Amino acid sequence: MTSEQSLRKASYHIGIFAVSKFVSVMGANIVAFGISLYILKLTGSATSFSINILCSIVPRVLFSPLIGYMADRYNKKVLVISSQILTVVTVAILLLYANWQGMSIMAIYIMMVFYTIFTSCSGITLTASIGQLVDQDRIQKVMSLNQLSMSLAAISAPMIGGILYGFVSIEVFLIIQIIAFSISTLLDATMNFNLYKTEKNHAQKSEPFLKSMKSAYHYIKNRKTLKTIITLALCLNLFFSAFAVGISYVLVEVVQFKSLHVGWIESIGAVGMLLASIYLTARKNLKNPILFSKRALLILSTIFFLFALPLILFELTYIQLFIYYGITSFLMTMTEVCTNVPIGVILQKSIEESYRGRVFALFETLAMGMMPFGILIYGFLYDYFGAPSVLIGTGIIVISLTLYLLRNSVLKQMKEEQLNENSQEDKFAEA
Repeated sequence: MTSEQSLRKASYHIGIFAVSKFVSVMGANIVAFGISLYILKLTGSATSFSINILCSIVPRVLFSPLIGYMADRYNKKVLVISSQILTVVTVAILLLYANWQGMSIMAIYIMMVFYTIFTSCSGITLTASIGQLVDQDRIQKVMSLNQLSMSLAAISAPMIGGILYGFVSIEVFLIIQIIAFSISTLLDATMNFNLYKTEKNHAQKSEPFLKSMKSAYHYIKNRKTLKTIITLALCLNLFFSAFAVGISYVLVEVVQFKSLHVGWIESIGAVGMLLASIYLTARKNLKNPILFSKRALLILSTIFFLFALPLILFELTYIQLFIYYGITSFLMTMTEVCTNVPIGVILQKSIEESYRGRVFALFETLAMGMMPFGILIYGFLYDYFGAPSVLIGTGIIVISLTLYLLRNSVLKQMKEEQLNENSQEDKFAEA
């Protein structure tokens, strides 16, 4: 295949990737919305709702390392397509069971466990395949379109789900998911997962699981860029639980907004996410992605202070508070996207093809593992210290961590490391 043909095929991949991601995420979000409401309506129990959330987190944490190992060892396209088919089969089995025996909470829990395993397999493997699907110069566009698709789905899925829930049964939600994932599977099946394959190390394919994961750990440990980004990401997942817990706590319990207005503020935030994704998709490649992320992260950190200001410094009317927190939510999601997308680009370009599956899997395992821990800690902190102290304290910690982990000397080392890796890749390509 000529270079021009490869570029045309890569352009096709970019479009298919974006559409497939949007369709699958839209279907998943609609079903998640419907099932959550169904469980709450059926049981009225927060515990039952929490168990459903655990069924979507714990399997991902436990199985991600194995999935990453498989993604690096076996054919990525086969893994993606087969796991998507198994996802469709899992949902179809629940649908048949519901028609035969009637829907039950236990059946939903069991389905959610297998559903999470299979969607994690397709998600991690597809993420690890991006560098093989498109050329290096357009990885930023792909990552931005990925975020754009997720933003559009995040905005539209709750609205569609809310409308449908009032008129149709839970079985219709399952049918929507089956259709969405079937379309996504057919689209992904048309892509060439070896278009930009540059694998250099074939020996490790025969490594056993534990030895393979150990080599991935040492791979991260010996690379300043990966070690810094993953350390920073783990810290952020812990401390940004302050937002996950705090936004609802501040808006509902402290400011006492009506639930409708809380939803509007969250929608404004989704618009900010959407606009940031469009901006990063349309603009030229970032010359220094990590510096861009650092600046966005510092701005994002100051939003901790912005959330706390009306609670301690000045009083505002209900309308003024709504406008204030709407703008704050908009800025928060914009800067969050501007932090995450460049980091995703760096990871795609920095990780060798033969390690991508395991590195992304380890990254997801550690990140997902930190979330429940952080939410638990911050739930306690908000109860005992109050929102202003927690938000301001967390803001100071995140700014300090960012300035330390991404100090100028580290950024210089990361840039030199990336230049050396690019030089080695060029030599490999010439050979």
